[in-house]
Amino acid sequence: MPEADTDASVALRRVVLAVESGLRQSLDIVPERLGEADLSAGYPTRHFVRGWRIPIEFPDGETRRIDLLLGAGFPRSYPRTSLVDRPEHLTWPHIEHDGILCLLPVMAEIDASDPVAVSLNLVSRSVRLVTELLEGSIIERDFREEFLTYWFYGADGARAPSVVSLLRAEAPSRTVACWRGERGLVIVGEDDAQLGRWLRNRYGEPGKNKTFHIERAAFIWREQPPVPSEYPRTGSDLLSSIASDGDVEALVAAASALPEELLVVMGATGRGGNGLFAVTTTSARKSRSRAGRIEKPLTRGFRDKTLTPQIAIARTYSSAPLLRSTVSRADALWVHGRGKDARSETLLGKICTVIGCGSVGSSVATRLAHAGVGQLNLVDFDKLAWSNIGRHELGAESIELNKAEELARRLRAGLPHLEIEGFPIGAHTLISSKSNVLERSDLIVVATGSWQADGELNEWHLAGGRRNPMIYGWTESHACAGQAVTIAALGGCLRCGIEATGVPKFELTEWPDGATLEEPSCGNHFQPYGAVELGAVVSLIAEASLDALLSPPDQSSHSLWLGSSDQLGSSGGSWTTGAQAVMGDHRGGLVTRRSWTASQACPLCSSALLA
Repeated sequence: MPEADTDASVALRRVVLAVESGLRQSLDIVPERLGEADLSAGYPTRHFVRGWRIPIEFPDGETRRIDLLLGAGFPRSYPRTSLVDRPEHLTWPHIEHDGILCLLPVMAEIDASDPVAVSLNLVSRSVRLVTELLEGSIIERDFREEFLTYWFYGADGARAPSVVSLLRAEAPSRTVACWRGERGLVIVGEDDAQLGRWLRNRYGEPGKNKTFHIERAAFIWREQPPVPSEYPRTGSDLLSSIASDGDVEALVAAASALPEELLVVMGATGRGGNGLFAVTTTSARKSRSRAGRIEKPLTRGFRDKTLTPQIAIARTYSSAPLLRSTVSRADALWVHGRGKDARSETLLGKICTVIGCGSVGSSVATRLAHAGVGQLNLVDFDKLAWSNIGRHELGAESIELNKAEELARRLRAGLPHLEIEGFPIGAHTLISSKSNVLERSDLIVVATGSWQADGELNEWHLAGGRRNPMIYGWTESHACAGQAVTIAALGGCLRCGIEATGVPKFELTEWPDGATLEEPSCGNHFQPYGAVELGAVVSLIAEASLDALLSPPDQSSHSLWLGSSDQLGSSGGSWTTGAQAVMGDHRGGLVTRRSWTASQACPLCSSALLA
């Protein structure tokens, strides 16, 4: 039996012969085959395995050659085409440095069963693109609409700083703040406070008697993106191009701070929205003289305080070359939806407190952070144990440390634009000594698994007039079902649907032989389910939380998740009569919501609250 790679080689040869035959019949020419040496010389980084060179006569009377190129994954991966006879790079859009034409999106799918048609179609697309480029009307338009792509091609690569932006990518032009890290990393933020907070969240405190050294930078909003012929090459180019837009105030202010090198971030609007790009000046950098002395080109001949703004501007924006950088956006709106999720602005302005950071609460908090809730308060008195980590967001590095503080630290480092604080206390202490944390929360999520804590929180909520919603979430045994109760100003309180001992009046599962196992120690019981089974319950509670943050509810409600009937049965449980009525013909995997009504028998609700 032949080896798999031999079979693949035979199959590729058959496809190649079919494509070559299709080119001959369709174009009425004999295309020139490209050998291995031709492919390696013309496309050294592409790893093409087959190719043809095709002469095409264009409307201007010139014959230009187009290469059709196949990779080893063809026909499952689409072929590429290249314009051999082309102008200098960045003269025309949609052409990479080695002539490869950009015709399809990166994740484009093709019909692998008809490689001849796919190949001919791409050759035809290539001819149409070159014809349009020769006509000229799309050149400036496409350069400006897709300006970040072409700025990337014209950037200085590893020689230039690696810029990460926390800025809002919008007008007006303004002075901003930046911090320089190792290996050319530069973080730029709106001001010292925002940038400093982000750095502390990401990297921790800088150490005793140390601070993050923050410098001035400039942000310039451009009326339209530049085309490659307009890219600034020197500081004076930059100054004159910005002056043509009529706003150099931020450049002047940033230069007046006498930086050794100045970062200038620019923004503009393309077809896909707003984008950022950056340059760094080089003229004012420290240098070493032949005698070994450090020279400061910016202040040469002046004391720092006597250097006039005019000289500072002239020396900063001189004929010395600029370094062009791409910009990686790390601002909150970009992280949470790439600037296109309308919910992000609302969520970033919200404060949510999560009480209980165990297996359920830690995952709910993590999802809310990733959804972009701007401020999270995490509350839990307990420490992480080895038995927790199989279904907890934290791992071995946090053993014997407080769950709330460790989860807050981890989330701050991973999402440093958010404000996240951990409180190593229980619900009682939170109410008695930190009630302001609760009072200023837009939403409180409770996942304690303790009726003592839940009941006390419910009483606090009622006493305060239920001004903001609270969500109580829990799993039923073996995570075969889950519930989330949203308590709003109207409708039932938590106690309306909970017995005096903390048992829900409406349960979804029942366990004739009991649902827990016992550890080999007195009184310690557990249920052997993992993070996978827990995922749907976490999603139920997190979704209810997002709904309450985005559209604060007036009425209390009850969300239910009923898992797999097969999982429930194999774990020794069955559905209750109430669950069966909810499920109907479903076999599980059902999410539903219903009202959570006030109960006349509730000992906490007064008649005025029974609306």
